[in-house]
Amino acid sequence: MENEGKKDFNAMLHRAAGMPKTQIVTDPKTVAKYGGERMHFAPPIDCDRVMRRVPFGRVIAVGAIREHFAAQNGADFTAPITAGIFVSIAAWASFQRQGDETPY
Repeated sequence: MENEGKKDFNAMLHRAAGMPKTQIVTDPKTVAKYGGERMHFAPPIDCDRVMRRVPFGRVIAVGAIREHFAAQNGADFTAPITAGIFVSIAAWASFQRQGDETPY
């Protein structure tokens, strides 16, 4: 990301922007690629909460976080691009904070 030092990632972390929500996808290519039409959007703070639950020394992939949200919310899949962006926001927010770190 450009100009990370000038952005307030902790403010972004707490910005829900109408999420969580589940949306029906009608694009046949997307449905075929992800195996369903119910796409879930989880807010950045939810990604942060999941990341914090990972034990020290263990690793979790963004795909596993997405699968968790989809299963938890009765969706077929979680939006891949927003999930990746929100995991990045959680990591940058942790970097900017003094203490109270989120593992990333």
